[in-house]
Amino acid sequence: MKRIFKKIIFILIFIMSQHYIMAKSNDSLSYYLKIAAENNPGLKTEFLKYSASLEKIIPAGSLPDPQLELGFYLKPMELVAGNQIADIKLMQMFPWFGTLKSAKDEASKMAISNFENFINYRNELFYNTKVIYYNLFQIKKDIEITGKNLKILKTIEQIVLIKYKSNSGNSSVATGASMGTGSNNQTSGSSAMGSMGNQSQSGNANSSSASSSSSMSSAGSSMSSGGQNQMVNLFRIQIEINLLENNLALLNDKLKTEKVSFNRYLNRLPETEVFIQDTLIEDELPINTNSLIDSIANNPMVKMYLADSVAYNARAKMLKKMSYPMIGLGVNYSVINKSSSSTSMMNGKDMIMPMLAVTLPIYRKKYNSMIHEAELLRDASAKLSQSVINDLRFEFQQTIQNYNDANRRITLYAKQSDLAENSLNILITSFSANGTDFEEILRMENQLLDYELKKIQAVIDKNSLIAQLLYLSGFNYK
Repeated sequence: MKRIFKKIIFILIFIMSQHYIMAKSNDSLSYYLKIAAENNPGLKTEFLKYSASLEKIIPAGSLPDPQLELGFYLKPMELVAGNQIADIKLMQMFPWFGTLKSAKDEASKMAISNFENFINYRNELFYNTKVIYYNLFQIKKDIEITGKNLKILKTIEQIVLIKYKSNSGNSSVATGASMGTGSNNQTSGSSAMGSMGNQSQSGNANSSSASSSSSMSSAGSSMSSGGQNQMVNLFRIQIEINLLENNLALLNDKLKTEKVSFNRYLNRLPETEVFIQDTLIEDELPINTNSLIDSIANNPMVKMYLADSVAYNARAKMLKKMSYPMIGLGVNYSVINKSSSSTSMMNGKDMIMPMLAVTLPIYRKKYNSMIHEAELLRDASAKLSQSVINDLRFEFQQTIQNYNDANRRITLYAKQSDLAENSLNILITSFSANGTDFEEILRMENQLLDYELKKIQAVIDKNSLIAQLLYLSGFNYK
């Protein structure tokens, strides 16, 4: 009967776990939660402890073993009715009324306490599995967003490179054009002043030559300055690219480490691949927060300590009844052989004697001490359950605060990302046309990256906080 009951409990636990898991969307996270429920060695250990505590119920409510005594005489004892050769005694002790019931109650409540501990371990396992899965999703998205921004920076790098080469080419062309203009002016000056003397022609030629040299110097200086600016921009964009590439390598290492951490909850090999969703849907609370906070009393840790308190109370009752006398009923059977010297009618007839035994619990101090110990443990467990409720309520309120903040951040960063992306597109277009606002492009690109990462983080925080609220309240885990 006990084994059937244990199997039924296990089936119910499994069904409840499946109901909770399947209540979620049929995605890879639900699949991993199912694997964790089936394979996690810690969860199996807690269930084995609970199963072991169930086995204590029957012994606790059972009578003490009867005592059987056998005595043989090396030489038969001469009696009036014959020679006694052996004594057989059988005695059964009976505890005071209600002692066995109290002992059984204690064992049953201790089993319930172990069951609640098992449920809490399962809930914590689900919570930790979900949090690490969300971390994996975040790292994956960080890698995607970082790669996307790396492509943007490399596109900007190409634009800067083209502009730098363009300025370098324009500088050479401008220098050649200035020289050509100076030569034409000199020829034109000689033709127009043909009627003048050699001295006037010589002065005109010198003036034209000076003007040409001045024009060449001004153009070369302008082009040189533009090329230097583009070169600095190129270096700056390459610095940003190097930083993103380093960050990308770090994210890939973090992804590997988190996968190992995730697989340990599923009891799988560390290198086992973990498939992560492409999108993460925002979870929503199944009921309002007031109902959740009222459900804190259903937290398995609270129920475990309450079960401990009831168990210690049953122990105190059991010990009090054990301080009363135990009654024993038995029989004494004497084996007697016939004696040749006896003329009694009972000669050679075995004798049966009913027996009554009573224990004398006269050492009261030990019983009083054990009873007092059980009462103190009972009160301590009750106080501890109330302390856990108080801590859970405080932690619940902190989680609600963070949950509301996550909702606000999701809305904020969605708007900020859209605005930053539009601004970046305008700045890139402007820079492609006239080469201005390069520093603003870098600043806006970094800002867009920051907003996108923070938006992903806010969604993950919200889902993790919902999982934490359900774990604290014990809601939806039953």
